[in-house]
Amino acid sequence: MKKQSQKKNAQQFFSSHDIGLVAFLLSKKFELIDLDKTLKSKVLFILKRDDDIDNAIKNYWNFKSSVDAQTYFNQLKRLKNQIFSSN
Repeated sequence: MKKQSQKKNAQQFFSSHDIGLVAFLLSKKFELIDLDKTLKSKVLFILKRDDDIDNAIKNYWNFKSSVDAQTYFNQLKRLKNQIFSSN
């Protein structure tokens, strides 16, 4: 049953520890759902899975996409603020 639940979550959500990738996806208007801070050394960013997210990720890793620099910087700053907030 646990495997089925994990598969369903993978269909609904995308998660990553990579702050650069997540800042890029937020700049592309994908939705951040939550941050998992259970591990002290890493934060897991959880985004809502969208039809286009896999293609956006592929383009990011293949250097075939770009975003506005100021938007990216602001998203990166936003993520860092959320990481280091007390909650």
